[in-house]
Order: sequence, then C-alpha cells, then structure tokens
Amino acid sequence: MRRCYRGLAACGLAWALSPIVGAVPALAQPSEAAAVIIVFDGSGSMWGPIEGSRQSKLVVARDSLRRALAKIEPQTRVGLASFGHRRGDCGDVEVMRRAEPLELERISAPLDKLNPRGRGPLTLALREAAKSLPNDGSRRTLVLIHDDADNCQTDLCSLATELRAADVKAHVISLAPKPEDLARMTCLPETTGGRLFYVQNAEQADAAIEDALRLASNKPQPAPAANKLPAPPGKAAAAAPTPSDSGPGLLVRALLADGNEPVDWPLKWTVSPVGQTGAPPAFQGRAVNPSLALAPGSYRIEAQDGAIAVAQTVEVGDKGRTVADLVLNAGTLRVKAQWQKSGVPIGDGVITVLDAGQGTSGGRGDARGGALVASFRGGETTFLLPTGRYLVLVEDGMVRAQRSIVVPAGSKGRVEMALNGARLKLAAAVRDGLGELEQPLFSIAEDDPDAPGGRRQIAQSAEREAEFVVPPGTYYVAVRQGGLEGHEVVAVGPGDVVRRQLVLAAGKLLLESRLTAATAADDAVSYRIEPLDAPDPQVMTTSRATPSLLLASGRYRVEARSHLGNAGAVREIDLKAGQTLKLTLEFAAASLRLRLAGAASEAFWVVRDEAGHAVWATGQQEPTAKLAAGRYLIEAQTQEKHYRRVVDVRPGETRLLELGND
Repeated sequence: MRRCYRGLAACGLAWALSPIVGAVPALAQPSEAAAVIIVFDGSGSMWGPIEGSRQSKLVVARDSLRRALAKIEPQTRVGLASFGHRRGDCGDVEVMRRAEPLELERISAPLDKLNPRGRGPLTLALREAAKSLPNDGSRRTLVLIHDDADNCQTDLCSLATELRAADVKAHVISLAPKPEDLARMTCLPETTGGRLFYVQNAEQADAAIEDALRLASNKPQPAPAANKLPAPPGKAAAAAPTPSDSGPGLLVRALLADGNEPVDWPLKWTVSPVGQTGAPPAFQGRAVNPSLALAPGSYRIEAQDGAIAVAQTVEVGDKGRTVADLVLNAGTLRVKAQWQKSGVPIGDGVITVLDAGQGTSGGRGDARGGALVASFRGGETTFLLPTGRYLVLVEDGMVRAQRSIVVPAGSKGRVEMALNGARLKLAAAVRDGLGELEQPLFSIAEDDPDAPGGRRQIAQSAEREAEFVVPPGTYYVAVRQGGLEGHEVVAVGPGDVVRRQLVLAAGKLLLESRLTAATAADDAVSYRIEPLDAPDPQVMTTSRATPSLLLASGRYRVEARSHLGNAGAVREIDLKAGQTLKLTLEFAAASLRLRLAGAASEAFWVVRDEAGHAVWATGQQEPTAKLAAGRYLIEAQTQEKHYRRVVDVRPGETRLLELGND
C-alpha cells in the first residue's frame, strides 16, 4: 500500500534527470555558509484574503518573512526572486538578489514595491532561482512562498528531479491554496528532501516561514524513524524494541473495524506511561503490531496514519503479554486512474481525496468544497481513510474526473477512474534555419462566445517543447517570442497524441559595438531594440556583448550604450524575413583612464558634463570611463582632499588622466 497524506508529499516518482543547475561534486563538503533563495509569489492571486487577517496574503507573508529573517543565523547567504509581478505573463520572472550575506533592509526593499499582477510562472521562477545559487559545495535551498500552483502548464515534478540531481532542496509554504493546487505541489518537497508547510490562516504563516528558513540556514537533524513514509503492506517494517512475547509487556494491534483481522502494514505508534509527567515514551516508531517489553502499569497507546488517529489507555499486567486492540474505524480505498480510450494508467496525474461530509450526494460534488484528506501523484494507489463520505478527484493537465465514495468501517474498496483526454505536444522552429527560439511562450485557446474576440486562453507554457493534456476538441495554438508569432488550429480526439511544430518567419540581427573603427567595446554594454512599425511594439533589451537576435521583419531603432559612462550610438534598420543582418554600432567616444597621483588613499570618482549633471560615478581605484566626445569635469574625493579638473574628450582617443600632480 502506497499512501500520501496532507503534510507529506506524493510518493513513487521516477527520476527523469535533466540537470539545469550545477550539481555539487560527489563527497563535497560545505565550504561556505548556507545559501538560500526565497521565491516569493508575485502573481495576482496574492492580493486575495487569508483567514484570520484583514490584510492580503501578500502583506501577511511579507511581514512574516521579515520577522523570520531577523531570527536566522547571520552568516546565512539569502537571495530573493519573484514572478508574475511586472508584466503578469508566463515569462515574468526576476531574480532580484542573489544569495549574499543577509542584509534585512536590502531583502525587504523589493518586497515593499511588489505589485502582484497576472499569471504565476512558479516553475520557471524556481528554475531561474536555482541557477543563481552558488556552486561552492555549500548547502543550497529554495524557499517558495506561494498561494496557487503554476498556471503556465509547466512540469513542476520534472524540475524537482533536476533540483534533486543538483543537490538543491526546496521547502514550500502554501498560503491557503485550493486542495487540487496543494496536491500538485507535493512532488517538489518530496523529491528534493524538503518540507511542505500548509498554511490555512494568518496565524500559521509566522511559524511556517520561520521553520522553513531555519531548516535552510541550519544543518538539519536526521529525521526520526517515526517521520518516515510507511512501507507498503506486506513489506518489512520497523521492528519493535523487543519482539519476544516472553515476560510482562504489551502487544498492540490495529483493526480497521471491530472483529476484523489486524492490519498488516506499519502505523506510527506512541506508547507512554500514564501519570509520569515529563517521562519519554516507552516506544515511539512505525511498526506492524509491535510487541513491547514493559513494566506493569497504565499506558496510553496512540496509533496514527495519515488522517487516522486513535488512542486508548490499557493496563499492563505482570504475567505475559497484554494484548490491546485499537479499532481504527476506517477502511481502505484503492484508486486506479487510467485513460478512457487506451486503458493505460495515467502517469503524471494527481489523485486527490476530499472530505465530502454528509452534505454531498450523488456523483457530482464541488471539488473545492471539502478539506484535503490525501493526495498522490501517479496512476494507482491505496488510501487508508476514516469512515465517511469522500470525493475522489483525478486530474491530469486540463482533464479531470471525480466520483463520490462512501467508506464504511472495515471496508476494502476499489474504484477505477477514467479520463477522457489527449496530449498535444508543441515545438517551434525558425524558417530558413536561422536559429532556435531561446524563450518561446506557447499558448492554447478555445472558442468562447463570452470572451473578448470569441476565444479564451486556457493554458500557457514557457518550456522549449511544451506538452498539454486537454479534453478532445479543437484548439488555437500559438507561440511567441518578442515580436515573433506563429499560429495553427489543431483538432485532437480521445486518446490522441498530436505533435505540431510551429514555423515562424524571422530575420537574424547580429550586434556589436566599437569605440572606434578599430577598437571593440568591452562587455559592459547594453542594447535596446524598439520596433517602429508594429501595432503593439515589444521592446527587447540585452546585455550580451555580441548578441544574436531573431526578429520579425520590420523597421527597428537599435540603441547601444556603455555601462561605464555615457557613450552610446543609435541606428535605424530595416530587417526582412530570412535575412541575416550584421550591425556594428560605433561610439563617437573616448576611453579615459583615471588615476590619483601616489594613490595615497581610496577615492570616489564623479564625471560631470558641461551642464553639471553626473554622467558616471565609481569607487574603483583606477577606473576607465567610456565618454562621448565633449567637455567634462572630473572629480575625485578622498578623505583628505577634493580634486577637480576640466578635460576635453575627442572621439577615438585613449588616454590616462592623473589628478593630484599639479
């Protein structure tokens, strides 16, 4: 029997390794302080309320995070990332601060400006945050604070295996999520060895965030055996301290219902002496009907397994084993989920069990109306459930099925759930073999007369090769990158696996910068590419020294600017589909190296133009400025003296300017 419950993660995932972050070398010992990136949800749902507070989930989580950061070990390196907070699309991810020694104000400042907007590319944010973690042998952790699952159709569980391969642990704080969203999150902490914190109200947020950061900053202690997931029935379980039945003691057994045979899978047992305040348990661990050597006396016995928790007090005699049967008042439910047409078990779907109470009747309850009882990722599992009425929900992508189930005491039920769906696999290519899309954004829409334009977008993915699970039907698929777009109409039937490659017409723009005709600019340069004839222009920026960009045909304004001064250049170009255009932007600028005579002390440099505006400033000892032709005031401030000199800069020159020698 394989089971997963709220607070535990989904079991039984196959490791499909696809590394995205540097793996820690084998046997590496931590050489640096622990590094943690906090990934904070900036999607629009964070403006929603949470029980126990008049503030939004954003404010509650932000305030709890500040208090928790003030308590962690000061040498911990902490970074910050967010998603959905600027444009609100599925590519909206930002690593705001890399993992550096903790400075509370610098971490808090971006959170104060956070303005949640649209969708939540949670998986992409975790991926980018993981890439920014140092690869120096230190303990590396991601702490995700969110309220909903990723709604950009990306595969969180696949990312989890990549993080595990790179020795990156992930703790998840889920703020009052929908039950089905919580179920989708379980594979992340389970796969990486982290913890899932289910926060139902504002009061629980402080403890959850503080615990997650404490685990990330301190060396975690080995988990006790009682916290491990149960072994399947029939497999070897943890042995009780004294398996022998000789001498006084206690044999405890668990029964599904009165009169049943004892169960044959391990439960978590706690046996404690009654009336001995502060005394440790006589036994605590996971075992199958343990037999314990105990002194005569009164004992409280507790048995737990997921949603099951029962207890009773027994009197242990002085002759032989006392047998105590605990009635669980429960039943087992085996759920098998498969595709309707092929009968093949679902692979990446989620089976969720919700408490339907006594108010739900028939087979069509509201999947969001009951509390989460258990969840499992995969196609078949068995749940141990208290007697009652439940709603079993199976989901894979946008396809779902549900059924109302009653679990009597002592029952061993079985239910098969069939999903009617298809798989749509999308890729993109550029016509004429000009290159590959680096950050494609795939989307799927369907007809909806009530939506603007008569179509409603139902899913997005920022993966290079996107896969969607959808009900049978006709869909409008699209791929976008910058100003490039490709579209197609696709029909899928039950059980189909449909592959489509969307082909885009583009031109390639190769950029480089030069100070003069013979001198290339250094790497400290950025480019801004603005469409001039597009109805909805999307400006592109890049800081690569010699970028290669795929663009839709049209007219563009290209601007290059040095980070080391005010040098820049602008050109307007026409780019045609299928064309490769190499553009060199030449700065009418000079390279000016600055030095203080004698270098007696550190200096802070400021370069001002003729209007007195500061065009560049630095605290480097001997900086080099890239300046457009013109007249400048060069200032150097030390602790002892303020130096000033006016200079004329000519295009193409490279010179050394030394202050303090006149």
